[in-house]
Amino acid sequence: MVVVEYLYEDMKRLVGLPLEKVVNGLSELGAPSEYETETKKVITELTPNRPDWYSMEGLARALRAYYGLGHPRYKAKKSDYEVIVDASLEKIRPYTACAVVRGLSLDDQSITDIVLLQEKLLATLGRKVKKFGLGIYPLHAIKFPVSYTTMKPADIRYVPLGAESEMDAAQIIERHKKGQQYGHLIKHFDRYPVFVDAAGKIMALIPIVNSAETGRVDVETKDIFMEVSGNDLHACKAALNILVCTFTDMGGTAYEVAVRYGKETLILPDLKPGKLGLELREKDVAGLLERMGYGYEGGHAIVPPYRADVLGSVDVVEDIAIAYGYNNFKPTIPDFFFPGEINREYAEVDAAMVGMGFIEIKTFILTNREKLQRICYDGEVVEIANPSTEEFTVIRPNLVAGMLDTLAINKMKGLPQRFYEIGLVQSLGSDRKRVIFGVMDKVVDFSDARGYLQTLAAEAGFEFVLEKKEMGLFEPDISCAVVSKGKMVGIFGKIKPAVMGGFGLSFEVYLCELEL
Repeated sequence: MVVVEYLYEDMKRLVGLPLEKVVNGLSELGAPSEYETETKKVITELTPNRPDWYSMEGLARALRAYYGLGHPRYKAKKSDYEVIVDASLEKIRPYTACAVVRGLSLDDQSITDIVLLQEKLLATLGRKVKKFGLGIYPLHAIKFPVSYTTMKPADIRYVPLGAESEMDAAQIIERHKKGQQYGHLIKHFDRYPVFVDAAGKIMALIPIVNSAETGRVDVETKDIFMEVSGNDLHACKAALNILVCTFTDMGGTAYEVAVRYGKETLILPDLKPGKLGLELREKDVAGLLERMGYGYEGGHAIVPPYRADVLGSVDVVEDIAIAYGYNNFKPTIPDFFFPGEINREYAEVDAAMVGMGFIEIKTFILTNREKLQRICYDGEVVEIANPSTEEFTVIRPNLVAGMLDTLAINKMKGLPQRFYEIGLVQSLGSDRKRVIFGVMDKVVDFSDARGYLQTLAAEAGFEFVLEKKEMGLFEPDISCAVVSKGKMVGIFGKIKPAVMGGFGLSFEVYLCELEL
C-alpha cells in the first residue's frame, strides 16, 4: 500500500474544493482518504495500479476531472536536446526515456514531494529498480548531447550524492548506501551503465546514484533534465510521462529530447493521448469518461499520458464503472445454469494417500531462486520475464520447496504431520505432473516412510526399487533414487539438518517425489 500525505491547504490551492469534497471524492475514486486535525493533512492510501496518483498533483488532477472541473492537455515543446544511446548497453540496461522541464519554482516542500514520488515510482512501477531507475539533474550543470553508455568500473570516478570525496564504481557499490542497495543489479557485468555529458562529466552510475556535481537539485534549480533508464521501455516511458505531467502541474514547461538508438530515434516524452477503440452505446458514457480524466472523440476513449495502468479496454470499462458508482449497479441472478463436473486425474493416488492419513495441499507453481538454493537445487529453471514480486520469479522445477514450506507453517499444529500434493512442475524443458508426500514427526522410522511408498506403488500399479544416490537435499545414508523398470522415476530420503534449518524445522522429515 502506498500512502501520500499533503496539507489540505496545498490541495485546496490546486483544486479549489472544500475539505469534505476532497476526502469523499478521493475515497469514491478508490483512494481511501482521511483528514488529520492535528497536522491538517489529508492521508490517502493507494494501490500500486495508479502510479500517477503518487503525488499531490496527480491526486488533484483526478479530483478536477471527477468533479467536472476539467483536466489538462499536456504537450512538450520542440528542442535540440539529444541523448545518444550506445549499443554496448544492449544486454545490461538498454533503454532510456528522457525529457527536459524548464521554468520551475521549487521550495523545500516541493523537493521533498519530488523525492517521495521518485521513491514510490521506483518501488512499484520500477519493481525496486529492477525494471528501471531514474535520475533528475539541474540543466545548467550538464552539456548536451548527453551519452548513455558503458564504462569499465575502474574508469568510473566521481563524487556521488551523499558523499564528500571521489569514489570509483567498486567503492560506490561497496560503501555507498545506494550502492549497497542496488549494486547487485550491475556488478556481475564487465562494464557498467553511465550517463556522461558532452564535457565528459559522469552524471550518474546507473541505476545507483547521481553525481554531486551534476545531480543535485535544490531550491535554486529552475530547469531540469530527467532520465528513466532500465530494462522495460514501456515502463520507462510511463514513469517519464508521470514525472513530466507532475512537473508541468508544478508550473514547468516540458521540452522534447531526441533519444537516438543507432538509426532509430525516439522523440520523448510522448504526451499524445492514446486511443482505445470501444463501442460506447450509452449516451452518458462520454461524461463518465470525463469524470475519470479521459477524453472522448469519435467513439474512442482518449487516455491521458500519465495513465501507465491503462493497457486495454477492460481498464477503461473499470473506470467507467467507478465513475458510475458500484453501489448504483443492481444485483441480478444469472439467467443461465451450468452443472459442475468432477475433473480429477490420478484417483488411485488420491485414494492411496488419503487412506494412509495424508492431507492434500496445493502450493504455488511459482517460487524463487533463494528457496531453490535452500533445497540444494542448482539445475535450470524457467524465469518470469517481468515478475510482480521477488517471492515468485521462477517456475518450480519440483514440489519440494512447497512441501517444506507447508510443513514449516504447520509445525506447531501437532505431530505427526502428513501431507501430499499432485502438481505441475517445469523440468527438462517440459511440463510434468508429479506427486510428493512428506512425513514429519519427532522421530520418523525409515521402514514407516518406505511403507507409505510401497502402499502408493501397490495402489497405483507399479513396482520399484530404492537405489542409494547421494543428493544435497537428503542425509547421505538415507538418500535414494526410486527406480522402476530400470528408469529413475523419483527421489526418496530423509531431509538433512542444514536444509531443515533453512525452513525453520527441527523435527525429522522424510520426503518422496515421483513422476506421474
